[in-house]
Amino acid sequence: MPRPIEAEDLYRIQQPSTCRVSPDGTSVAVVVTQPDRKTLKNRSTIWMVPTDGGKARPFTRSEKSDHTPRFSPDGRTLAFLSSRSGKSEIWTIPVSGGEAEQRTTLEGTVTDLAFSPDGRRIAFTFKPTDEEAREREKMKKRGEPGHESPRVRVIERVFYKLDGAGFLPKGRAHLWVLDLETGRTRQLVSDPRYEEMRPVFSPDGRWIYFSSNRSADPDLDLLRIDIWRVPTRGGEIEKIRTFAGPSDAFSLSPDGRWLAFLGTPDPDAAWGQKHTKLWLVPATGGRPVELTERLDRTCENTTISDTFGIGPTDPPAWSPDGSWIYFAVSNEGNTEIWRVHIGERRPRPVINRPGAIISFDADLARGTLYATFSDAKSPGDLHAYSRRTRPNVRRLSDFNPWLRDRTIREPEEFWFRGKGRARLQGWILRAPRRGAAKAPAILYIHGGPATQYGRVFFHEFQYLAARGYTVLYCNPRGGTGYTERHLASIYNAWGTVDYDDLMAFTDECLRRDRGIDRRRLGVAGGSYGGYMTNWIIGHTNRFAAAITQRSLANLLSFVGSSDFGFAWPREFGGALPWRDPAHYLKLSPILYVDNVRTPTLIEHQEHDDRCPIEQAEQLFAALKIRGIPTEFHRYPDESHGMSRGGRTDRRIERLQRNTDWFDRWLTGDRRKRR
Repeated sequence: MPRPIEAEDLYRIQQPSTCRVSPDGTSVAVVVTQPDRKTLKNRSTIWMVPTDGGKARPFTRSEKSDHTPRFSPDGRTLAFLSSRSGKSEIWTIPVSGGEAEQRTTLEGTVTDLAFSPDGRRIAFTFKPTDEEAREREKMKKRGEPGHESPRVRVIERVFYKLDGAGFLPKGRAHLWVLDLETGRTRQLVSDPRYEEMRPVFSPDGRWIYFSSNRSADPDLDLLRIDIWRVPTRGGEIEKIRTFAGPSDAFSLSPDGRWLAFLGTPDPDAAWGQKHTKLWLVPATGGRPVELTERLDRTCENTTISDTFGIGPTDPPAWSPDGSWIYFAVSNEGNTEIWRVHIGERRPRPVINRPGAIISFDADLARGTLYATFSDAKSPGDLHAYSRRTRPNVRRLSDFNPWLRDRTIREPEEFWFRGKGRARLQGWILRAPRRGAAKAPAILYIHGGPATQYGRVFFHEFQYLAARGYTVLYCNPRGGTGYTERHLASIYNAWGTVDYDDLMAFTDECLRRDRGIDRRRLGVAGGSYGGYMTNWIIGHTNRFAAAITQRSLANLLSFVGSSDFGFAWPREFGGALPWRDPAHYLKLSPILYVDNVRTPTLIEHQEHDDRCPIEQAEQLFAALKIRGIPTEFHRYPDESHGMSRGGRTDRRIERLQRNTDWFDRWLTGDRRKRR
């Protein structure tokens, strides 16, 4: 007999993400992440999945995380990144089996990697550890005091910290090459003012292409990313002329003549204004041609889940003859794969099943696409898509068989009209009915705002439904997955039509489902969803309880304290907060705290650099002064993404405490811990 989803089930979830198909098309390497009960942390392992339907098996074994798999061109070797030595380094292992071998021993962190066409070299990016940090590591090994933290941090860059990473090393990530025969590494690009990302060899092996922001101030001009190249043997770098906006996530055509890349021409546009589109340019540079002009959607993966977060946006994939390009599209609650002919420029969907492509790779010589895919009832599995086979879609893995012993509820999807007749999409995930009693409901709001809820598995929503709560979630204006007009509608206007849409959605849910108790409505959300939760309780008293998570409350202080806060004025009209403080306060929920009557739980992570905890501290103090029932739950050592990637015992504690809060205020169970 299936039983309901539980908080502890987080330990069971095996989440597939990046997938890469072998050159001979016989197997796919898949990164699978699962919480480790012993360490309480997430650990990634590379699995090998046969494409003929054989049993998937773990391919790497380590107490640390293995990820970023890359097959050598002859298919005999798999290179990957692993922290099993204590730092992120390159390792290789024979595909036929054997022990993994560490191939780099550098003092820092290796990130991207790519094989040369002849398989003799690997290009990669490397960021060195600060000399002072290396010295403290030596002090620790010698047992000397004072190694725990720096004596002082001297900050010179405005971009000096990053959520999830903390304080950044002073050095930049640069392009290196590993010679697999000799084991020697050498640095190809070394300008200390800039850094390089995502290396790709040209098909003839003569060049290494890479992304880099080489503007006058890369920190302040974050989106001025260009594509560059450097001779594989070393030498002067060359800029591939495209346009002023970001040109990134690129791939070369099989003959090396063309570059397909993702980007937008305007480097000064706000993040929530323009779609990322697919472009084509000669490999030596020139005037880019937009291949997706007729597609009013963003060509990125922006569907959000609490098991995979947001999947990677893989670079475009070329057909063997160089005439078709395959790419990801966020579309009305799905992440899909589309393709476009470079001559016709008429994009069309290839994979548009209900759900989200997390990652994909192409074996188009054999007419097959491989993708890790999540739908409303599964965190994800590897699927094969081919027009040459029957059935056209085959599931090749079964990473979460335990779900067959759980009751997984299917959400009801519907479209409705918001204010101004805007056409909007939403879902109701119903709690099991208990006789004639009406159920409490929770309006949940996604972060971003430039993301989308979708037709994917959401553990927290299933858990809330199992605890008796109907979950209401939708995609108000300001998010991705719809038209550019939909996306840009809250530019410099947070808390306007997005608020209207959320209230209209709540009304529509109450109209559609008479089993919801309108007197027992809760509201919750994280990040921008936390901002909207704060905004809602300052503008209406229709909700009986609220939980605001890793939220924004005061945009004036947020701009100066967030890791990317210095770049956020572009989202709010371009005005600087010290020149127009009234504008920032008008958009800040803290200004409306005198209107709040809703009992509110404030959840925040102490190492959150995206929405620093000072935002929660301001809100908590204000609600306490007002006498509003409130609690402040602070999770130590956790960053902004704790709810989808933090320490597992804390994620479980969070689910239990948050549900206890709703139990207290929506079901009348005042016995819950205080």
